[in-house]
Amino acid sequence: MKNHRKTLSLFLMLAYAFLLQAAVKPLRAERAPEPTPAPASLSAPEQGPSVVEEEGGGAPLARKRSIVPILIGVAAAGAIAAFVALVVLKTKYDIVGSWDFDFTSTAPAHTWTWTLVFKGDRKSGTFTDAGDTGKYTVSEKDVRLTYDAWDIVLTGRFDAKDKMSGSGTFAGLTVGGKEIASATWTATRLSSSGSLRPGNIAASSFDSRKQKK
Repeated sequence: MKNHRKTLSLFLMLAYAFLLQAAVKPLRAERAPEPTPAPASLSAPEQGPSVVEEEGGGAPLARKRSIVPILIGVAAAGAIAAFVALVVLKTKYDIVGSWDFDFTSTAPAHTWTWTLVFKGDRKSGTFTDAGDTGKYTVSEKDVRLTYDAWDIVLTGRFDAKDKMSGSGTFAGLTVGGKEIASATWTATRLSSSGSLRPGNIAASSFDSRKQKK
């Protein structure tokens, strides 16, 4: 479906145009039946049987209403809804690029920032973190990051095209002499002109403090 989204969108637009044209086209009127001759009556006693008066054809028949315009309207509304859902409302989440991950732990209470750079496609690829490396997967809005050398796993989801949030689990990560086992995080995409911020990336804050797998 994703690979043929443009083709399907074009088909829905053409179908809607056809249905709209059919909906405004007037229906052919039904031909009224021939009037049935009324029984002959004698106009006068002295007139013969061949002399008759024809009575009127009666009241006009009521025109039947067709259900076709209603069905066409329902089909047209469905085509519009499908088009909006596939083309307008469908958001493409792309993690490729540079992101600032802001972490907050409660035991002990601490905050820090790592800058991760993602390379690959919308579904999977690799990332770097001040020399450390890892892999990522994206499924719809869900995100999962795993470090190659460290026992660190980050999971979360897209909140918007340039915003993510989630939580992380750690093993062997210490801050101020205390080990951090978990933390929550929010991530913001950096602009193309953004740069890594020394003092906030992993190497300067946690070098030699992360335990290898």
